[in-house]
Amino acid sequence: MKKRYFNLLPIACVLFLASCEDPDSSPRALLNLILVDSPAKWDSVFVEIKGVDIEVLAEGRETQSQTFFLEYKSGDKRIKVSDLVGGNALLLGRSELPIGQIINAKIILGDDHSMFFKEKKYILPLSDPSQNEISLATTIDIERGISYDIILDLDLEKSIQEVTESPLAYELDPSFTLVPGAGIVDISGILKPVSLYPAIYLSNEKDTLSTHTDATGKYYFRVPVGSYKLYFDPKDEQYQDTTFSINILEREDSVLAPITFKKKP
Repeated sequence: MKKRYFNLLPIACVLFLASCEDPDSSPRALLNLILVDSPAKWDSVFVEIKGVDIEVLAEGRETQSQTFFLEYKSGDKRIKVSDLVGGNALLLGRSELPIGQIINAKIILGDDHSMFFKEKKYILPLSDPSQNEISLATTIDIERGISYDIILDLDLEKSIQEVTESPLAYELDPSFTLVPGAGIVDISGILKPVSLYPAIYLSNEKDTLSTHTDATGKYYFRVPVGSYKLYFDPKDEQYQDTTFSINILEREDSVLAPITFKKKP
């Protein structure tokens, strides 16, 4: 499956050249921070992201961590995250890090968020304006001379919440998932009829991700290898839901057979 990345260069876990030396000549690894989106029913969604603090326990300093700020280097920090679907991704930041272990990623948001739904614009204030920093604990060992990907998946279906019906208003409670790049696979497929707007849920023992189809009926997940259950909800009482399990043991993208929702008897 061909993937497309916005900005700069395509990302891959590869060795980088020794000529990229830090002035202090200490051992380094390269980190690529990649943003993707689990699509939702909204027409377009804009989220302001200033950057991400990466906390590292450097080798030999296990009791004292260091923080590295990966700034989103764009004049306009508002990202159209709703475009980051179907294999598209945004290189949010890139930096060399000391070898050791990444223990936390803190996403730092701005306050300019909005969306369009049925051709109408809605401002998206944070559900808690004081919580503009989102910490995601992790454990990622980093070794000298290797390039690592960290994927930040923003689930818009969970993040955008209706707060009032009259007047209609929404707020943003950002729901991010952090996924180390090693061992990542793409799971995709087609649901019919395309006139439906179904919800798809993918779950394992730890978490549940959700997404929707695009205009062609395609759905898409980017996840680590492992065992998952897929649940397809047609969101229409005339049709039957369906579920099945999938076991992905190797780092190889998986395109599932098309599924057509059956009408209830």
